[in-house]
Amino acid sequence: MNHKTVTPRRQPMPEDIRRQLYGPERDQWRDHPHHLISDARALQRNHRNLKRQARQYHGALTHMLEIADAERKTDSSRQLFTTIGHHGRSLLRNLHSHHGFEDSSVFPMLRQHHPRLAAGFDILEQDHLALDALLADIDQQLDHFPALANDLQKLENAHQKASELEALLHRHMDDEEDIIVPIYLL
Repeated sequence: MNHKTVTPRRQPMPEDIRRQLYGPERDQWRDHPHHLISDARALQRNHRNLKRQARQYHGALTHMLEIADAERKTDSSRQLFTTIGHHGRSLLRNLHSHHGFEDSSVFPMLRQHHPRLAAGFDILEQDHLALDALLADIDQQLDHFPALANDLQKLENAHQKASELEALLHRHMDDEEDIIVPIYLL
């Protein structure tokens, strides 16, 4: 598959961008009078669900790596690999839907109305490019489920990509919330 390679960001948002963000601080969001009626709760709930799905996918692959080679090749393990593959496909669909909506609607609208946050949105959009590349790799790996039971190297590679996905989502979604939630609370 032809896709641009973008290195996932590992560091938090730079401090000069953080200084441009609106308040209140994260620990004050739930107490804000607009929290219950804003899109902030929905965004955070969606992020929690996506992170949980990614953690479960990664955890399932971790489990498959930890069992004995002979056990990994049983019919029940092959069935489990099929289930893990379905879970992975669902995760990819949900992530594409979520960040596709952000790219086409949320980010452009917020960027237009809050130009001082342009550098923050640039970072989020770069994260989405890295996410697209990673999702394309995982999509290709999912084509080989449940055959990964027979190829430890491919299973280890799938596990590594799942680990990268989990880390990228946590970094990106936390930064995205730091930028967007305070806007939703205005």
